[in-house]
Amino acid sequence: MKDTMRLHLGLLAAACAGLWAIVSTASAADNLLTDPGFEAVTEEALTKWVKPTYWLGELSVGQGEGRVRDGKHSAHLRATQRDEEHWGRIHSMTTPVSPGLTYRLSVWTKGSGAIKLGVIHYVPKRPGEPHYRTQWMEKARPMDGQWQEVALQFQPVSADVARVAVMIQVEGPEARVYVDDAELRVHRRSAGVLSVSPHYVMLRPGDTARVSVFAQADDDSVRPTAVSVVVSGKEAPQRDLELDGAGRAFHEISVPPDAPLGLSTVRFVQADLGEAATAHVDIVAADLHARFARAAAAVRLGEGAPHMLFLGDSLTDMYRGYNYVDQVGFWLRSAAGPEATVRNAGVGGDFITRLWARLNADPKVYRPSAYEDLYEPKPGRIFIFLGHNDTKLTSSSDFESSVVSPEDFERLYRLAIRKLQNDTGARVTVISSTSSVFEITEPMAMKRLETRGSASLFGKPEVLREYNGIARSLAEELGCTYLDVYEPTRTHPDKRSLFTADGVHVNLEGNHLIALEILRHLGR
Repeated sequence: MKDTMRLHLGLLAAACAGLWAIVSTASAADNLLTDPGFEAVTEEALTKWVKPTYWLGELSVGQGEGRVRDGKHSAHLRATQRDEEHWGRIHSMTTPVSPGLTYRLSVWTKGSGAIKLGVIHYVPKRPGEPHYRTQWMEKARPMDGQWQEVALQFQPVSADVARVAVMIQVEGPEARVYVDDAELRVHRRSAGVLSVSPHYVMLRPGDTARVSVFAQADDDSVRPTAVSVVVSGKEAPQRDLELDGAGRAFHEISVPPDAPLGLSTVRFVQADLGEAATAHVDIVAADLHARFARAAAAVRLGEGAPHMLFLGDSLTDMYRGYNYVDQVGFWLRSAAGPEATVRNAGVGGDFITRLWARLNADPKVYRPSAYEDLYEPKPGRIFIFLGHNDTKLTSSSDFESSVVSPEDFERLYRLAIRKLQNDTGARVTVISSTSSVFEITEPMAMKRLETRGSASLFGKPEVLREYNGIARSLAEELGCTYLDVYEPTRTHPDKRSLFTADGVHVNLEGNHLIALEILRHLGR
């Protein structure tokens, strides 16, 4: 059934750092907590669980027989006194959640006094309002000296909540407990899939887009019948999108003419499956939209598979769902139809050394699974976008030597290109590194060196130019095409507007520039 509700996307604006993947970040079978077993210990202190100084209590590491339920450590929490109050409290690291889903928090605990669980729901900062809301169990659970499970079931308190932290509190004059095996899981009736297509759209104020939502359970006895549409700024999702017999529905997104430019989201939630999916709505000015449309209309995919594979570092890996790869994919499909597909195989922190090791299935390389089924489907075009990590200078060399030497960069890049060509027959495009805002990266490195004793320096212009020259020469030697994004970013009239605060990573505007350059490149 088509949903004709018009969503005012001005209410949906969200910070880029808070946006995640197309499908929910974890299945219900996954424990969402960092260090649920309290095993991260440094110098006899827990490192992933925190007791702020303004909270009462004493936190230490539990160990030894009878004090640990599983593993080597537990958390030992003791109440302290202030006035007539006796309590102690700790909290976890934050974890992303999806409004509209139900979560179950549980811990195993043993000791004296009473214990209760709570949740900190973080909401966007607004003038005059706290950026968090707390939720607690109705009553504390008395302890009896034996291991017992304590649980709290909850939903994010509003559609604005993107992350939560869990709290554990003990109460009573002599209260002290050992806590182990904490869990935070999505509650669901059945495993299944929830997806939205397209997951990214670029629209002008006044435009409308239609997205398809699909939900299906693995258990035949469970048939999802509706999906909640989550609108930022409202207290609860609206369960208003009915699914047809095949588990599909269509949702119309309408951008008001006065909507602010920037990134917005529409989130779809299916509670029975414990899944969420997000459509990213990139609202841009009419002139930028027209430049993208012209570039896409000129694209010539040529013969071979219309699938494109993108390899790179964090500039490719960050902001998945709406970065330059997603933007290119959206415009390719608008020009060539749904058979034009893309895969983002970027890995944050990558060097050419890691890329080469991963192409050769080295099990010891960082994130080897990122290249699983790399050639499925077989790509007709491959883009390689590296350079910033390879050219990084470290204080251990007095900022004189790059992490990857020019010789190794050239040798391994040549081997990687040849392997990709031989394995796939695809046309390979080598993308230069972008320019960086050296006026930001250099002072940051010097400050870190002063405060921490060591530092890394990114984006030194002469080093970037040297390595880009190597990449360009390799492209010419090996019959690849070369795409220069260094000069367009270096000479941009408002260069800083393209980058995040670190001066290295490109923001949404920077991703627009890269995507547009790639589309223009495909039309030459």
